[in-house]
Amino acid sequence: MIQDSTRARLRWAITLICACGSGWLYREMARLAPKMPPAAEPTYAGEVFPWVKVITARMIPSIQAIHLQEHGFRYLFWFTACCAGSFALYAIMLRLARGAQPRWFMAVAAGAPALYMGMLLCAPVMLSSDVYSYAHYGRMLAVFGADVNVATGEAFNVADPFSLGGGYFDFVPNVYGPVWTLASAAVVQAGNGHIGLTVLLFRGIEALAALGCGALIWLILKGLAPERAAQGVVLFLWNPLVIIESALSGHNDTCMMALALLALWLHVRGFKAGAVVALALSALVKVITWPLVPLYILMILRSPGSDGPHWKERIGFLSRATIGVAAAVALSMWCARMSVDSPTEHLFGSPQFYLNNYHEPLFRGLRRMLGEPEATIQAPMDFKVSWVAPGSRVGLHSDISDTSRDLCLLRPEQPLLVLSTPLSREPEDWVRLFDPGDRAVGFLRKPQIHEIAAPPNVEKDPAVCMLAVSPQDWPTVVVANRWIRIVTWGLFAAFGLLVAWKTTDLENFVVWGAAFFLAADLLVLSKIWPWYMLWPLAFGALKPQSSPARLAMILSGGMILLYVFLDFADTRFEWAYDYRSIFTIILPVVVFVLLWAVVYLKRFRVQKNGLSV
Repeated sequence: MIQDSTRARLRWAITLICACGSGWLYREMARLAPKMPPAAEPTYAGEVFPWVKVITARMIPSIQAIHLQEHGFRYLFWFTACCAGSFALYAIMLRLARGAQPRWFMAVAAGAPALYMGMLLCAPVMLSSDVYSYAHYGRMLAVFGADVNVATGEAFNVADPFSLGGGYFDFVPNVYGPVWTLASAAVVQAGNGHIGLTVLLFRGIEALAALGCGALIWLILKGLAPERAAQGVVLFLWNPLVIIESALSGHNDTCMMALALLALWLHVRGFKAGAVVALALSALVKVITWPLVPLYILMILRSPGSDGPHWKERIGFLSRATIGVAAAVALSMWCARMSVDSPTEHLFGSPQFYLNNYHEPLFRGLRRMLGEPEATIQAPMDFKVSWVAPGSRVGLHSDISDTSRDLCLLRPEQPLLVLSTPLSREPEDWVRLFDPGDRAVGFLRKPQIHEIAAPPNVEKDPAVCMLAVSPQDWPTVVVANRWIRIVTWGLFAAFGLLVAWKTTDLENFVVWGAAFFLAADLLVLSKIWPWYMLWPLAFGALKPQSSPARLAMILSGGMILLYVFLDFADTRFEWAYDYRSIFTIILPVVVFVLLWAVVYLKRFRVQKNGLSV
């Protein structure tokens, strides 16, 4: 009895240490966030909370420049240490959450993440600009009545408070579903043009959606597997990636997964047609969950009744589900003024999709094998033709530093081809250029150059012709992209057939659904965006000991490091940025495979010894 009491006190002490330690680490990450462009974007939370310092978009590069000058890249290592510490405490909490838990543990398991999210809602910056894109598209629908899946912000030529001074989404149509577009329009109207309040509303909705996911995981597991309910809640809510991407950065993936989990809860309650409609609503937020709709319907049709197949019930289920899904799609598309054809459909198959994509090293390698010169391989896929010239005699720098060596000396008004846009929005930032005369690629500060017309006879220069044409049309790019698409989509289709074959009941639907999300992320939706790991984490939390859940947890720890590697772009450590997929994807997968091999060997030895006995 005394031993049990001591163990309970020790358990309470460790839980309290984990809760307090995690809170301190999230506070440190919020403090470091303003020093981490290009990821950092202002929240203007100070307009709502007077105690929060207001940081603007123009202040962020200056904050980092001062910090780099004084401390170098030390803050990146400190951010990495904070992430590692939070994941270590997360692992301890997962260990403590095994089996049935007392009420005080569940109060901490759900209450502590809610406090962390509330704290991050007061952060002066977030680590993504996606909330501004939500507000931008929502405003286009609410104010101008535009079909945002076709029209772009530049067509309206109106100052938009959510454009961040010319954000990428000014020139790219909406990529989200009609349900989310309608929700965005409603939030923008509620914000009434107030940037700080609007951004806070979006982030607050995502924080509530993440907590809703935790509540749904608890409700589902309490009925199906009470012994793993606490661990499922901790697996999702305590994951640092979930807390950061929902409350700090406000990604709509938590809303999408909350609707998907709602579908599973409705299934457990017996509302199977309602579950299909909930899955459809989830897909109308983001398209990634659409394949779950036919997968779920197939599972219901394959499952036998209590005393044999009941085709009348199945026909009734299909009728109700079809009517519900059709109504959800038609009504949401009509209210969002969305047309059937959307130019964003072509984005996923274009070479431009390889920007910040862990297939990019493979893409470049294939282009080398096809004989493309190394100099042109470095050109960005979103390159647009532009010519500039220096106003005076200057040296073309080898790096974005005044102290870097000069590659060549440029004369005044010497034509230079722009190879990338300015590295940030500050007027004194650097531009990457190609000098046709000296065949050199280097950097100049933006104030040192001005735009000029294209020089005469430039079309006779093969290197310039190669660089001045959109890289998406180069023969080597077209062939490399085609082969990657054929192989990855072929593998994904084969895996989809395996998932359909294996999904025979709810447990398999959960496990193979999480595996489907992982396959989609690794094979076809291969952008290095950390919030994509929210998908398999939400489903994996319903079966914490499954392989997809474990792989999702390990990958979430690797993917969060993207925010560190982004800062190495266009610096002397650019190799770390170029090979970021090794650290964010490949190494976590290797760690998972090694851990899986160790577990498999242990089980094999136990079985072998048991047979010997």
